[in-house]
Amino acid sequence: MSSSFQQDLDQLQPGFYRVIITMTDNGNSGAFPTTDQGNKQDGGCTPNTWDYFSGASLPSTAALALSRARGNLRFKQVINQLTSLADCQILDIAMTGETNGDTQATVCNFTVKYDRDAFLPLTGTKQGTATVGQDANSQDMDTPAKVIRNAVAAGLYNGTTESMRVYDPISGTGTQQSVTANAATSNSALVALVGVTQISGTTLV
Repeated sequence: MSSSFQQDLDQLQPGFYRVIITMTDNGNSGAFPTTDQGNKQDGGCTPNTWDYFSGASLPSTAALALSRARGNLRFKQVINQLTSLADCQILDIAMTGETNGDTQATVCNFTVKYDRDAFLPLTGTKQGTATVGQDANSQDMDTPAKVIRNAVAAGLYNGTTESMRVYDPISGTGTQQSVTANAATSNSALVALVGVTQISGTTLV
């Protein structure tokens, strides 16, 4: 006897995407410099604030503490770009190379979950009165993974200033400071340093 069950197409069908930001190009003239050359481009991208560390692992200088804050600000900008596409969750964050509060990460990995990734705006689709264009490399964003990659790169690229808590090695506490994070390379170059892969095997919820 055949089943009368029919799948509801309005059920949530979440998509999971693994994001990898490669930050090994970290010389003074690289995409993710580890020292400030006066242009506020150091710090990489990291969710780990100064108080993630403790004791001897805390940032040892004011310059390194400020560099970490810039990395935090970039990560926040990346999340802002991803949530501007649609509501999402950030899962399974993993950092490479970040051994203490002084060291800048070389790789940032995380998973982003969209409940309805089919609604992410691809190139050529209408958004209000505008049509979605191409990515920063002038390539069509014809899959959700490419849309996510472009959003992550935009978060890394867009310079921003914000009031943040920054560790003070002298007092051993956080102080409120104005923090600016700028990009050391072009938006186009940053797209090439971001990898996004759909995680297979996702099921209906």
